[in-house]
Amino acid sequence: MKKTPMPTALPAFLAVLVAASAALAQPAPAKAPAFPPLPQAVSSLGAVACDGYLYAYGGHAGKTHSYDTKTVLGTFHRLKLDGGTKWEELPGGPILQGMNLAAHGGKVYRVGGMQPRNAPGTPTDNRSVAECARFDPKAGTWEALAEMPSARSSHDVVVIGDKLVVIGGWDQKRKDEKPVWHDTTLVLDLGAKTPKWESLPQPFKRRALTAATVGTKVFVIGGLGAEGGDRRVDVLDTATGKWATGPQLPGAERTAFSPAAGVVKGRVVVNTSAGPVFRLNETGDGWEKVGEAKKKRMVARLVPHGDDAVILVGGAGGGGNVDAVEVVRLAARGEPVVTGDK
Repeated sequence: MKKTPMPTALPAFLAVLVAASAALAQPAPAKAPAFPPLPQAVSSLGAVACDGYLYAYGGHAGKTHSYDTKTVLGTFHRLKLDGGTKWEELPGGPILQGMNLAAHGGKVYRVGGMQPRNAPGTPTDNRSVAECARFDPKAGTWEALAEMPSARSSHDVVVIGDKLVVIGGWDQKRKDEKPVWHDTTLVLDLGAKTPKWESLPQPFKRRALTAATVGTKVFVIGGLGAEGGDRRVDVLDTATGKWATGPQLPGAERTAFSPAAGVVKGRVVVNTSAGPVFRLNETGDGWEKVGEAKKKRMVARLVPHGDDAVILVGGAGGGGNVDAVEVVRLAARGEPVVTGDK
């Protein structure tokens, strides 16, 4: 009996069918949790996660480059990360923007910032502050700590071990004085009986930067120098006090202004105003794209969330301040990007 030949298109069809069945068998990607918006749209705020809560302090609620005692806030709120549906108002403090928060030992730290002295409708008079304070969630109170040697804003603050580390920024003085760009990194040993600030030389003068820590190292990313946006990445090893240079931040120079960074599973993750979320590659010599923000923003905060996501908090974008709290899932395998290092 003569066999009927199999149609040539059938094997290809069967292969497609098998592939489709396998794809359907794969579990769907976990849906990113939805968080309520901030109580008010703000940029240049401070934000950090501590013991299951997301904390947010202060920020600028007015129009771009318009500052006064009403548009810069001193409010303080927190949101439960596991199923939280409403922000809880906490005891606030001085009106501040251009600062950040850090967490250590179940407490939240606030360092420096910019504080307008002028009332609405009067000439701008912005001043940096040297204040450092600690919030105890159990007691619900703030405690003043040693002030920095000089005022500082538009900086970042991180924690390594028991040490609070403040990087970059400038000192905005009275309106008739020029600001002073800082060339030192400050360290406060929180484990000391009487903590005192120590100063380390810093091989750059930048503000509107961001920082993240891995092990004993502080990665200082992007920012604004005297001549504009700077994609440079500097790395401080706190164990030796020595600085090194990392791979430049991807993207245009303008996107280096006020990025936001954190660490997920031991890898530095950063979001820029262009929208992409980048991760430092495994060898530490380049970047890979691992996500994209739905809402483009700058002067925002990035807070790690679990092993595969980050939370973008507040910021400015689209002509105004942002109240959206967006979760971005990170791809397991990133797409390498060219940074254009020179």
